[in-house]
Amino acid sequence: MRFNLRLFVVLLIGLVLLLLVAYRMGWLDQLMAGSAAPAQTQGSSQTQAPKGPAGTGGSAPGGRPAMATPVEVAKVVSREVYDTLRVTGEFQATDRVDLRPEIAGRIAELGFRDGQKVSVGQILVRLDDSLLKAEYAQAKAEADLAESNFARAKELFDRQFISPRGLDEAKANAAVADARRDLSFARLARTEIRAPFAGRAGLRDWSVGDYVKEGERLVTIEDNERMHFDFRVPGRYASQVSVGQVLSIQTEGVSDDRLYRVSAVDVEVDQNGRFLRVRAITPNADGRWKSGMFGRAALRLKTIENGLLVSEEALVGDREGFFVWKVVDGKAQKVRIELGIRLEKEVQVLQGLAEGDEVVIAGQLKIRAPGQDVRILNAAGSKKP
Repeated sequence: MRFNLRLFVVLLIGLVLLLLVAYRMGWLDQLMAGSAAPAQTQGSSQTQAPKGPAGTGGSAPGGRPAMATPVEVAKVVSREVYDTLRVTGEFQATDRVDLRPEIAGRIAELGFRDGQKVSVGQILVRLDDSLLKAEYAQAKAEADLAESNFARAKELFDRQFISPRGLDEAKANAAVADARRDLSFARLARTEIRAPFAGRAGLRDWSVGDYVKEGERLVTIEDNERMHFDFRVPGRYASQVSVGQVLSIQTEGVSDDRLYRVSAVDVEVDQNGRFLRVRAITPNADGRWKSGMFGRAALRLKTIENGLLVSEEALVGDREGFFVWKVVDGKAQKVRIELGIRLEKEVQVLQGLAEGDEVVIAGQLKIRAPGQDVRILNAAGSKKP
């Protein structure tokens, strides 16, 4: 007879499916229990003990004690809970300025090095002032002459040698000469670019002898001893944000466990994105943060005293919501819970549990019905942390 490979494969697959169904329905357990019991000979006067159903907490088929389901548990704990809003923000120096010349000229002197700390009023760049000095000297001389002419005109007017018109003309000429002198001095003073506040200079992009035009950036000065951390929160949280709230900030490559406080809140919500700008001031004496760096912040909107927390691993979801398996006297109880604030690995429980309750965090899928016997594997895990 010819061997049919296709029929053999179909029969093999059917056998495997039959075994899987038998395993799911518990037929294999019953079969093994029956084979383990002593065989009763035909015509024997002894009768086999009746087999009770393997109920919850009862006996397994064949009279064997039910095996307790191994699980891992954790205790419900109580501690301070923070309603936290996670946002991203950017660091900026408290004071920052790009120094630019108000007049064009050639650089005659650079008074700073790359990244150097500078003090208030320190000359950072000096432009060639030879031409402007000469113009100032000329304007000063003309102003002095006009002042002398005005003084002489007053004497002549007192002696009635000139008319009031002549006196007015001399006075006007003196005022115009003084204005030209002051203008020339102001232009001369603009050849010196000074630091408006104490801070740190940026990198130098110019050299002595370079010609710079009016308004070109010469150097950036920053006061980065303290930094502004500016971030935005969605408009729906605007009423929950206030000055003094606590936040933590984390950046790439920087470990920081310190807490900071909100220092200012904008007066309006941005109409384009419906966001509210918020600012915190962070000390930066060690220079760990630079302008333009991004950071992730956790802003504490509300503090809840004695909040009940349970591990997220204990949650089981269904159509009605969430429930947990609570262990009481070695048996599993199904408890519906109401959730509150979600943390990183825990969740607040508003209703259904109490502090110290033990809930299953591993092995929930093996629990088929309330009242099932369970065996706790992690003795240390059942203790309150």
